[in-house]
Amino acid sequence: MNDDLEDEIRFLGGVATLIRKRLVRGELDQSPRRPAVFFLHPEPLDASSADKGQFFPMLDNGLDPVSGRLWFLNKVVNCGTAIEVQPDNDAGLFSLVVTELGVGGTPAVILDTRTPEPEARYYPKGLGSPGECRIVQIDVTHVSVDDVFEVIDRVYEQQLCTPDVQGNAGKLWEGDSTRGWAVKNAEDKVSVVIRSGLSGHFIGCLIDAEQVQPEGRLDILIKEPSLNDRAQQTLHAVLELKVLRGKNSSGASVSDSYNKDWVEKGVLQASEYRRGNGARLAALCCFDMRSAPTGQDCFHHVQELAERLEVRVKCWHLFSSSESYRKYKATVALSNTGS
Repeated sequence: MNDDLEDEIRFLGGVATLIRKRLVRGELDQSPRRPAVFFLHPEPLDASSADKGQFFPMLDNGLDPVSGRLWFLNKVVNCGTAIEVQPDNDAGLFSLVVTELGVGGTPAVILDTRTPEPEARYYPKGLGSPGECRIVQIDVTHVSVDDVFEVIDRVYEQQLCTPDVQGNAGKLWEGDSTRGWAVKNAEDKVSVVIRSGLSGHFIGCLIDAEQVQPEGRLDILIKEPSLNDRAQQTLHAVLELKVLRGKNSSGASVSDSYNKDWVEKGVLQASEYRRGNGARLAALCCFDMRSAPTGQDCFHHVQELAERLEVRVKCWHLFSSSESYRKYKATVALSNTGS
C-alpha cells in the first residue's frame, strides 16, 4: 500500500505511528527522559563504528522503549538497529551524528520527551542541517475539508500548477504542453502528488488510494487507525479527483457537456463513497487542464446538488506553461486592485 509514495514520506508516517504507540505504551515512564533519533538508513553502519547496536525485527509493535537511542530504520519502520547513546547535551548529540557516525545528511526525526508535551522534529536534510526542520504533528486531533484543501493548495503551487514544477514522472501534458493535450493517466499522476502531500501533513493517518468497491473505484480515503486495536479506525474523508480536459492524449477535443457530466459524476461518487465507507466528510477535487481558467465556475450546474449531498468542491487550474500562469496571476492582481 502506498508503494508509489516517496521513501521519506513513508518513513515519516511510520516514525509518527511508532512514536504514538510508544507514548500510549509508557514511553514517558522511561527515566531519565532522553531524546530518540530515527534515521532513514536501512543499511548497517560503517565497519569503523564502535557500537554496531542491537537489531529489532518487530519494532513496529511499539513494545520496545525508543528513548536514548539512535535508530537506523527502513522506509516502512517495521524493523531496524538501535545504538544506546548518552550525550552530555544536544550539541553533543548532533556532533556524534554528524562527525563520528557520518550520517549528518540522512533524513531524521528527533523525539524529545523532556519537554512538557512530547515533541517530534523532522530534519529532511539530516542533522547536519539543523536549521532546516519542522515540527511533526504526532497526534491527529482534527481533519477538516478546509485542512485538506490547504494541503492541496500548497502541493498545487509546488508540484502541479505548471509543467515546470511537475516532476518528470508526473508530467501531465502529452508532448509539447502548449498544445493542451492531457496525458491519458492524468488522474493517476495527480493522485500520487496529492497523496504524498496529504501523507506528509496528516502524519498519523493512512492515505489509501484506488479502493475498488461496489460503488466504483474510490480515489483517496483518509483514515486514522487505532493504536490499540488494528481493527478499529476513524474514516475522516473521501476525496474524488477529476481532471477536466480540453483535449485528450491524442489531441481530440473534449466537449463542455462531457466535462459537465464528469463533474456531476464526481459529486455523486464522492457522496456514495462516503456513505459506503461510513466516512465523516466528502470532497470533489477538480483539476482543470482546459486552456481558459474558469475558477470555480465549473461547479455552477452542480452547486445545489453538492450542497444537498454535503460534498465540498474546489477546482485548481493546471496551466500549460509558466508564461500563461504568470499572465493569469498578473490579471488577477490587477482586478483585485481595481485597475
